[in-house]
Amino acid sequence: MTAQYYITEFNKRLYEKRMPMQIYFIPSEVLLILEDDMIKGCVSVEPYMQGDFVKLTNNKKTVVKEYKATDYGIAFGHFTYEFSGRTEIVVDLQGWITGNGKGLTYLTDPQIHSLQKPKSASNFNQQGIKYFLRDQHGEKCNEICHSLALGKLPVTL
Repeated sequence: MTAQYYITEFNKRLYEKRMPMQIYFIPSEVLLILEDDMIKGCVSVEPYMQGDFVKLTNNKKTVVKEYKATDYGIAFGHFTYEFSGRTEIVVDLQGWITGNGKGLTYLTDPQIHSLQKPKSASNFNQQGIKYFLRDQHGEKCNEICHSLALGKLPVTL
């Protein structure tokens, strides 16, 4: 699964529950730098987004609670854990929150902690899932989790 697939399913659930929020991952592309027929490098590019860049969560323990979007981000992590059969969580949510009342959040560069793939520099595997459950989500579900009828999470694994 990909973060984009999970966010599409999460947005469907928000829409079904008539919740006025949608979250999007902005598209990114990799551009190859060529010299004749040789690849000399590459660069990842994304559209320019106006507004302030905010970090809602990271891939360990940090949660920035000053934005309502953080509650949606935590609920999104909870949703991905359930939707994946308790094998993955999308974390490291950062991007742009619109201030114009449209309820849109644009995110970039998510990470996925997965039991389905080998541990790596960005996939903390079981430990990453534990960080999310214990340090970001915590014992109690927020109002978004409740509204989406998400189940109770284990705080310890």
